[in-house]
Amino acid sequence: MLLALLPLAAAGIALSGGGSSRGILPQQALSELQRTGYVVLPNFLSAEEVEDCVGDVAQLCASGRFSSAGVGEAALNRVDEGVRRCEQCFIFPKGRQRGAGVGEVREQLFSKIDALRSALHENCGKPLDALLTEGLYVYYPHGGYYKRHLDAATGTTSALRVWSYLLYLNQAWSEEDGGWLRIFNDGGAESAPEGGPPSYVDVEPRGGTLVVFRSDSVPHEVLETRAERLALVGWLCQPLEGSSTRRSLIAGLSAALAVGSAIKFGPSLFGGQAK
Repeated sequence: MLLALLPLAAAGIALSGGGSSRGILPQQALSELQRTGYVVLPNFLSAEEVEDCVGDVAQLCASGRFSSAGVGEAALNRVDEGVRRCEQCFIFPKGRQRGAGVGEVREQLFSKIDALRSALHENCGKPLDALLTEGLYVYYPHGGYYKRHLDAATGTTSALRVWSYLLYLNQAWSEEDGGWLRIFNDGGAESAPEGGPPSYVDVEPRGGTLVVFRSDSVPHEVLETRAERLALVGWLCQPLEGSSTRRSLIAGLSAALAVGSAIKFGPSLFGGQAK
C-alpha cells in the first residue's frame, strides 16, 4: 500500500528559520507519531533548499568524502552488498566535514535538525542529547537498496537511538525511479512474523519530504532504486547517566563514524568519475 502523505499546514519551513523548535512539528504530526510510531511531512524543505543541499553533496563528493556504506558497528563494520548497497558521508558530529562542501548549508541543516530534536525532546516523553545526534548524507546508485532492519539494537551503542529521521533530497523523483522507503507494521522486527500477511506502507522519496520514526520498533527497508537516490539520514539519541560514561560513549561514537570502506566513488549524479 502506498502511504498517503500527511497534510500539514506547516509545509515548506525554511532552513534559514534558525534553531527554534516552535511549530517545526505541528500537533497533528506529534499525535500521528505517538499513535503509529512514524510520521511523514512533505515539503519540509523547499525545492530551493533541496537544491542547496544537493550542491553541498556534489562538492563533498568531488572532495572524495563519500565511501561505500557498511553494516555493523565499529570493528565489526563491513561492506555487505547482500544487505545494503549505497554510499555515505557523515556530517555529524558538527564540524566533521569542515573545509569541504558548502558549510553554510550544513550549518542551516544542523539548526533544523536540532529544532526537530528539541520538539521531540519537549513533546514525546524521552530526553534527547544534542551531543549524540547522528547524521549523514546517503547516496543510492541505480540498483541500490537496504534490506529490512531496525536502527537500534540492544547491547550496542545504537540502543541509545530513540528517533530516526530521513530528509529526502531527490529533485525530480518519479514512480519509475523506485527507491521507496517501506515501513513495516506487521508486528515483526528484523524479520517478518512467520505465517502473517504482509503489512506495510511505502513512502515516496520526494525531495523535501521528512520522515521520522521510532528507531527500536519500526522495521523498514529501502526498496531497490531504478535511479539515483539521495537523503540526509540520522538518529536522535537519549543521554547516558554519568559524565565519564557519557564522554566515553561520545568518543566511541565518533570513532565508529570513521569506520568505512577504503573504496570511494564519485556518483554519476554529480558528474564525477569513479575513483
